[in-house]
Amino acid sequence: MIKTFGLLTSLALAALATNVYAESASVTEKVEIAASPAAVWAASKDFGNLHSWHPGIIASTNTNGNNVDSVRVLDLGGPTITEELVRFNDGHTNFTYKINEVDPAVLPVEDYISWYAVRDNGHGGSSVVWMGHFNTINGATAADIEKGVSGVYRGGLDNLKAMFEGAAE
Repeated sequence: MIKTFGLLTSLALAALATNVYAESASVTEKVEIAASPAAVWAASKDFGNLHSWHPGIIASTNTNGNNVDSVRVLDLGGPTITEELVRFNDGHTNFTYKINEVDPAVLPVEDYISWYAVRDNGHGGSSVVWMGHFNTINGATAADIEKGVSGVYRGGLDNLKAMFEGAAE
């Protein structure tokens, strides 16, 4: 419950910003995990199972597994976000998705696209990268939305690391 509140708080704070014009924004978050890329990818690749490793997601479901055009619905403990899988590459351990529907009061963005990848870090572990690009709406500033989205990504990545290494740093 507290972790869900943290996710909603991150998104709500991002929504409080005011600006007359829409802005383009990007977020990139990374984490190093002391586990093989195969193990990290196996734990995080299921498009419809984000709730299994992201503590801010109460539940997630999808329509068609890891197939392109699969739609997942993320339950944030009230608000939901509907996303669509655009690309999935099991061999290169990455996928791309976009937001189809989100309440602007929760996340005031449009044209949101995100990329998630697991890579060998060259030191016996994994580098996990989560990137997103979007345009703000409803007067939200890029800086505030970037901060909120960054918090969402960090929450998932830090928990994924903790799943393999113990307590998050």
